[in-house]
Amino acid sequence: MSVQYNEIQELLRRRADLNVRLNLMPYDGTPEIKERGDGKYLYVRKRVAGKQTSTYVGVYTEELYNLLLRNAREAREIRKSLRSIEKQLAAVGYSEDELSADVISNIAFARVNMKTNIYDQAVLEGVATSFPQTEKIIENGKVSGMTATDVQKILNLKHAWEFILDRDVIASQSDYYMLSHIAGLVNEGFFAEGGRI
Repeated sequence: MSVQYNEIQELLRRRADLNVRLNLMPYDGTPEIKERGDGKYLYVRKRVAGKQTSTYVGVYTEELYNLLLRNAREAREIRKSLRSIEKQLAAVGYSEDELSADVISNIAFARVNMKTNIYDQAVLEGVATSFPQTEKIIENGKVSGMTATDVQKILNLKHAWEFILDRDVIASQSDYYMLSHIAGLVNEGFFAEGGRI
C-alpha cells in the first residue's frame, strides 16, 4: 500500500507542476495572423466556455509568431502529459475528495493576498523592491532599476505560491519531500540542488 501511496503522491506532484506551468504560460491557444490594411497582426485563438475567442497579441514579427507556435506546442504537450497522469491516477485507484468550504475560502484569501505575501517575503530575502515593482513583475511586466537576481527571486516566490495553492498540493500530505520541492522552487536558478539538505 505504501508503494501506491508514494506513487500517487509523485503523480500528484507532477500534475501540480504541469498545471502551474500551464497557468504561467503568457499565451495559451493557436496563433493566428490577421491582415488589416497594410499590416499583419497576431492573435491567439482559444475556445472558452464553448465559444471561440481571439486575443490580440501584437504586430506580426517572425520571432513573436515562432514564440506563439512554441507556446502552443508546449501547451499541447503539457495537456497530453496531464491526461496521461489522470489515467495513471485512475489506474492506482486515486479519487479526488472535495475540499471543505473553509479550505476553499482560505485558498481564495491566499490568492487575493498573494502579491502582498510575495512582496513581504522578497523584502525578508533582501530584495530591494517596492510593492508596485513587485506587482509588475508578478504580472509579467517590465521593471527598470532592479537586478536580474532580484527579479528572479520574486518570480521564484510566485512559482512556489502557485504550486502551494494548487488543489492537489493542498489535498496531499505535507512532508519532507513536499517542503524540499517548495524550497527547490524558491531557490531555482541560485543553487544546483536548492531543496536538499
